[in-house]
Amino acid sequence: MKSGEKKYSGWRGTILRVDLTNGTTREEALPEHYIEGYIGGAGVNARLLYDELRDNPSVDALDPANPLIFGCGPLVGTEFPCASRFTVTAKSPLTGIFGDTNAGGFFPVRLKQAGYDHIVIMGRSEKPVVLRIEKGKKPEIIDAADLWGLDTYETDARLHQRYGDCETARIGVAGENLVRYANIVSGTKRISTNGRTGLGCVMGSKNLKAVIVKASGMVPCADADAAKKISKRYRDAWFKGPGTSLKRQYGTLTNFSQIADHTRVKNEQEPLTKEQLDAYDLDLFTGTYKTGQTACYGCPVACTQKWEVREGPYKGDKGDKVEYGHLLSLGPHIGIFNFAAMLHLADIANRLGMDCIQFGFNTGVVMECVQRGLLASEATGGIDVKWGDVVAVETLMLRTARREGFGDAMAENAPTLASRIGSGAVQYGFHTKGMSFPYSCTFALPMSLASSVATRGGDHLKGHPFAAIIGHTEMLEKMFGAGIPEEIGDHFSPVAKGRVVWWQENYKMIMDCLGICFLAVINSDVWCDPLIMVHELGEMYEAITGRDPSRIFTSAERAYQIERCFNALQGITRADDTRKGTMRGETNPIELPGMLDEYYEYRGCSADGLPTRKRLEEIGLKDVADDLARYSKLSEEQRPSIAELMSHSTDTAQRAVSAE
Repeated sequence: MKSGEKKYSGWRGTILRVDLTNGTTREEALPEHYIEGYIGGAGVNARLLYDELRDNPSVDALDPANPLIFGCGPLVGTEFPCASRFTVTAKSPLTGIFGDTNAGGFFPVRLKQAGYDHIVIMGRSEKPVVLRIEKGKKPEIIDAADLWGLDTYETDARLHQRYGDCETARIGVAGENLVRYANIVSGTKRISTNGRTGLGCVMGSKNLKAVIVKASGMVPCADADAAKKISKRYRDAWFKGPGTSLKRQYGTLTNFSQIADHTRVKNEQEPLTKEQLDAYDLDLFTGTYKTGQTACYGCPVACTQKWEVREGPYKGDKGDKVEYGHLLSLGPHIGIFNFAAMLHLADIANRLGMDCIQFGFNTGVVMECVQRGLLASEATGGIDVKWGDVVAVETLMLRTARREGFGDAMAENAPTLASRIGSGAVQYGFHTKGMSFPYSCTFALPMSLASSVATRGGDHLKGHPFAAIIGHTEMLEKMFGAGIPEEIGDHFSPVAKGRVVWWQENYKMIMDCLGICFLAVINSDVWCDPLIMVHELGEMYEAITGRDPSRIFTSAERAYQIERCFNALQGITRADDTRKGTMRGETNPIELPGMLDEYYEYRGCSADGLPTRKRLEEIGLKDVADDLARYSKLSEEQRPSIAELMSHSTDTAQRAVSAE
């Protein structure tokens, strides 16, 4: 029995430390102050990253000293439904700042069953290796030279042949060749992707082809009866709810139809037409291509869509993962309005282990530069990259994964790609902090702000402010009290959006720390009962761990502050918390009252976007404040305390902040 296994419910109490340079592994106890201060999962990961690099913050993301950290929260591996998420964290090679990525499936459950909450991987192997973890055995670092060059599906199949039933987290060719937005792909029964921030590139830089886990069993709960009762409540709600039923039928592809009126195509140059929308009709997908769906461990929703192309030039193509990001980035954004073609490209990206969103937006930059005469086919290696040309996109994708020819430039982030193209290209490569994501600056202003201030760059998941986007009055009043401004629920108005983004960043952080799925929670909040506030998340936490849940909002604040503090050490300031590149004629609303300045007030940052000593010391981060002061990255500006900001909240778990 591993250290900490008797002591904790939910957690296993153990971190696995791996040194690839020396070829060694060792176990250490998960510190109590990490558990109490950061809950688990994403929160503990963020603190581990900060502690590893606090004295060397300028380390390059591809340096062996950059840690690659896998982490699972206390609900993962228990009977609680939709608790099968894990976070991977490192300094991002795409942005050079804080990087993390969250995914589901079966891999995190097996890791918890094996006895580990976190893995911290340091160093670099001289040759390709895999890390093999089996319950009850000492972890091994094994030669994997014969796996190098295999795609993510081939790698998984080969590992299953060799080691039997297991779960693997692996990279493809893109990770091996250090594409800065390479993914980590995990799972067999349900394919999952840790995307966006390029942590598959970090894995490749360490010559780590895969992590293999073999384990079974159940993670114990503190109160079995309470856990069973609360698990049944949410399992029933998430299985029967209209929002989750829609996700079961269509997956995240529903997002495309829901925001079609505000979607723009061809690198956001033109509005989506009705004919273009009809090309991606969801019933066309289910009637022509869908073959089933798969679910993460213990999930009643089963949102991941399986598909097959049965006729045409892509006949025989099949896959078990297609998401909204695939559809938008490999479809309308680059002028492709054909389901089969988009699915074909999505499968290639999945097999290469490459982030479809960043690749799609880099391709959009190239296509627009070709359109405007800024880039000739000679510069792209003879590829005539025009809107809607599937063959050209496939060729470019393969060359990018191998960093061949022009693919070497495509393997970088948007600003670097634009600089390589030359004068005039920079205005078409929009991004935030080096990561690209499509968001309007006039529609859904809460998302515009959230994507701008997100700690990992242009992003829709670090603080998805859905309550303000849909005008969820009941939820907004529980957050901030009945006296909230009327415009807080109007997504075309900037009023009071800063406070909502701050709150929802902490709210999402709690989920990522616990290890539960945001999709199930948001669909419950939006479509049906129960309305899940911090108090309800606290009930889940208490049933599983037996611990006082009243401080989880503060723990989330602490974890998010650690991410911002890490970025402050990288030189991130207010100037970086905004979209760069073309605005397509829109005016950025970020400086309007209620947007960025209000966000900084609630987040406890200075007017320049730096962490403040008052807020950091308020939440027990004096040591971090002292670090930042040493690097001249700390502000002494005064901001309201969390208790003052939340004095009118009706959510009991948030009100408890004032008692700490």
